[in-house]
Amino acid sequence: MRTLTTLAVMSAMTLSIHATAADATFNAHAQIGLTSNSDLAIKELDVISSQSDTGTLLSAGLSAEFKATDALKFTPSYRYENTNYHTLDQYDLSLHQYGLDTNYKLTHTDIGFRYDGATAQVANKTFLTLDQGSLYIGHFVNNTTYLRAALKAGEKQFTTQPARDAQSLGLDTSLFYFINQGNTMLLLGASLDKEEATEQQYDFSGWTLNTRVSHTFTAFGNTNKASIGWRYQDKDYQENPNDMLTEPTPSRDESRHILTAHWQLSLLDSLSLITEAEYGDYQSQLEANTYTQSIASISLRAEF
Repeated sequence: MRTLTTLAVMSAMTLSIHATAADATFNAHAQIGLTSNSDLAIKELDVISSQSDTGTLLSAGLSAEFKATDALKFTPSYRYENTNYHTLDQYDLSLHQYGLDTNYKLTHTDIGFRYDGATAQVANKTFLTLDQGSLYIGHFVNNTTYLRAALKAGEKQFTTQPARDAQSLGLDTSLFYFINQGNTMLLLGASLDKEEATEQQYDFSGWTLNTRVSHTFTAFGNTNKASIGWRYQDKDYQENPNDMLTEPTPSRDESRHILTAHWQLSLLDSLSLITEAEYGDYQSQLEANTYTQSIASISLRAEF
């Protein structure tokens, strides 16, 4: 993964060389809102509270697009998200996300390399860092159909539980289908993932299916964008054999069904009202990791 980070830095250096001569565009956003969560959890650490709470949301981000040539562009980005709960502040979550996308465009095909990094904090203490690099290719089959495939490699490190430190390898495929002059989009996706952790009980192989339908329309003179989605994920964890010297490790196999809904209403040219809802059904061979969770939020988003 350090190699991937080095490649990202090299891309950033290339970006700086071309920046002064390249066409550049910048985008920024700020978002504030309220959220309600039926079961606060830190899924990465198997911490499930079985308690509900409400809180405030804060998000801000910045991205830029630099065109080195008509075909080659660089897109660095940074995003900060923060959730502060009113009662259970030990579950307050902060997330720093940063990335750099290097994309080369042919007539109907995109080829690129993307680096993504993240640092997660709970109650102001870092518990997870993530680095991921992906090599991708996308192709317009026709005016309405776009196919994309990505090979990704990642590394994550846990501050308090190094036994969960892991390296991963995965393959993503997605199909995008556009109708109504591009105002309606259907997404179908599938992925395969394999992760090897420091401690064998956290090794797993898994697969994911996801789909989403989004639609942009005008109502009462305002632009609206609504979407609904569903994701299913299945993880098959490594199990230690039962022999005379070691105790068998309980199976951690799990599956997740997650439903999402999103509605964005444009109030002004740069100001939107956003409502979101999510329902998750988390099933596991470990009873403590079996639960359901409902999350709802409403927020204002300003774009610059």
